[in-house]
Amino acid sequence: MLVYSATYSTPESAPLFRKQIIWTSIGVLLMMLFIWIDYHVLMEISPVLYGIGIALLGYVLVWGRLTRHVKSWIHIGSFQFQPSEFMKIFTALLIAKYFDSNDRAYLDFRSFLVVMAILGFPIGLIAIQPAFGSAASFFPLVGVAMYFGGIKPKMWLIALLCLLVAAPLGWHFLKPFQRERIMIFLDPARDPLGSGYQVTQAKIATGSGGITGKGFLHGTQVNLAYLPARHTDFIFSVLGEEWGFAGVIVVLTLYLFLIVESLSVAKAARDRGGTFLVLSLICFFIFHVLINVGMQIGLMPVTGIPLPMISYGGSATMMFFMAIGLIINVDFRKFVNV
Repeated sequence: MLVYSATYSTPESAPLFRKQIIWTSIGVLLMMLFIWIDYHVLMEISPVLYGIGIALLGYVLVWGRLTRHVKSWIHIGSFQFQPSEFMKIFTALLIAKYFDSNDRAYLDFRSFLVVMAILGFPIGLIAIQPAFGSAASFFPLVGVAMYFGGIKPKMWLIALLCLLVAAPLGWHFLKPFQRERIMIFLDPARDPLGSGYQVTQAKIATGSGGITGKGFLHGTQVNLAYLPARHTDFIFSVLGEEWGFAGVIVVLTLYLFLIVESLSVAKAARDRGGTFLVLSLICFFIFHVLINVGMQIGLMPVTGIPLPMISYGGSATMMFFMAIGLIINVDFRKFVNV
């Protein structure tokens, strides 16, 4: 509904609604597939899936087409997809397999390096694209791995110190457009008609909806095309303008329900691998929701993080449906005799 509302007034974007129906249908089929195949089987073949994902990320860097400053998509005719989205699932499966076979209370230094290497390889390849938003979406997986692996407090302190030291150094490796996004986050009025235009219009759209919104298909910021990227990264502003505070609360409550139910699944999982897998996948949802909503109300810098299950996009939509399928998979097989 939101994709249709965000695109119907612009003829060149109107067909995106039908494409999103196709992506959603494929996503549902993938969800069913990932429910049907035992997640233990998927964990066993995870090294192969991980290797395929790494190969696709390498292909993007060498032969990928530059789109919006980054090389993130593989183009096959009129079809395109982002390997980085599927790599999230493959990486979570591989680390779940590793933890399933490692029953130590605390990870030793060697095991810690193995886990960080599994995570670091795709993060590095995605950062080189340079798609730092997609790379950052792997960080919840790092946190879950450290917490679930029983990292001792001193290791957390070392990791925090390394992050604080690396942050200023990382500024010099950012592309000019990435630095500009951070500067606009710190001072939105710095370039209100240029780099800061997106954030300013998103705030106007979100806030103008009031309590009950302007009504479906009646958003002025949307229909008059004041809000760029309204069907992708900034679709939350469409929700806020047309459905108001009430609509926003309903959607956020649905996300909260999904998170709470998934945590219950993780708690009841029959093995460490299942628990880690569910925690990792639900952390992807939490990260995407927090960052996407935060950037539209000025609490986070603008980055290419879609709103789960709502933003337009094939790769992300399919990835989130696959994640839901895996969570249900773990829940269905919480009894040993299943």
